Amino acid sequence: MNNLYAVLLAGGTGTRMGTEVPKQFLKVRGESLLRHSVKRFRSFGLLKSITVVSHPDWILETEKELSDLLEWNDRIVPGGESRHLSTLCGIQSIPYDTKDIFFIHDVARPNFKQKELYQLVEQTKIFGGASIIAKATESLVRVRIHTNYTEEPLKRDEVYAVKTPQSIAGFMIQELMAEGLDIDINKHPTDLCTWMGKRRIGIVETDYHNIKVTSPGDAELADSLFWEELPTVE
Repeated sequence: MNNLYAVLLAGGTGTRMGTEVPKQFLKVRGESLLRHSVKRFRSFGLLKSITVVSHPDWILETEKELSDLLEWNDRIVPGGESRHLSTLCGIQSIPYDTKDIFFIHDVARPNFKQKELYQLVEQTKIFGGASIIAKATESLVRVRIHTNYTEEPLKRDEVYAVKTPQSIAGFMIQELMAEGLDIDINKHPTDLCTWMGKRRIGIVETDYHNIKVTSPGDAELADSLFWEELPTVE
């Protein structure tokens, strides 16, 4: 491993949330989701740089929001039409080596833990990619598209929810990029696990604190579950 980079996805526009501002600017414990994610990665202390991927219309607001947190080698870049294209925009803005490792994180998740970042790095060294996951806590069934019934209960012990941060090594990025990308945006990977397909992916298990804010009510829940754990920068 040579360098560690963080790519933070903050490309929302607020449409699905029904709010005046994108969800990355919603506040938890008095600060935006965006600031919480940047501060957690900043306190990790081992990063070469942080790249924030923003919707082009919200780059100025993002710059203002992070003016006191970003350093000289950090950057804010415009995203693409899909989550995956935004991820690639962040990665491709950085000259990286095959041994480098990227963290990829949705800023809508403000409650990841520093120890999980260390664990992700170790798993990425083994598998080329790793993800935060959490055990399913409810019974699950499979419902096929365009049907109104189920006939396939899933084994709850074998099903996990995929979360972020995730991590991927430079050599794996190059391998996946060589496979190309479907021109249909609807068929783009939705996260690292779907991008890597059948390849083995290291896992780091987390708990209920790692909630994703997808509605205003989620922000209230994230506030109640907020995990305090910062200082460590060296």
